[in-house]
Amino acid sequence: MLIKTILNKVHKLKSFVYQDVKLGFYQGSEVFNVTVVPRKNSHAICSGCQKPAPGYDHLAERRFEFIPLWGIRVFLLYIMRRVECNSCGVKVEQVPWADGKKELTKVYMQFLAHWAKKLSWKEVASSFSTSWEKVFHAVEYVVE
Repeated sequence: MLIKTILNKVHKLKSFVYQDVKLGFYQGSEVFNVTVVPRKNSHAICSGCQKPAPGYDHLAERRFEFIPLWGIRVFLLYIMRRVECNSCGVKVEQVPWADGKKELTKVYMQFLAHWAKKLSWKEVASSFSTSWEKVFHAVEYVVE
């Protein structure tokens, strides 16, 4: 079974498609880089008013950390679109897997926070090859 198929089964993204998955290196360890692209003819959503808005331009590719598979870190790679909203002006689009400028996906923050209830934050961080600060932000996100 392809990793892309597994991702579509467990974490389907509305208005977005997992384009391809490549094994790569990041910070000295192997990672899965999953490229995400918008569906054809899908409209970007303004992050200010949450309404569809026409495209303006694109920003640099961003990396969002996802739940590890088989002990290998997974990153969603996406080129963020900027939109020209009638009421908000030019804004970065809202994506369903992340909040604002956070580099962790929502589902990964929930995953870390769940494990932080069972283990110490330091143990969670070392178990999932992440930092104590990311576990802290994950718990903070879930508590809010």
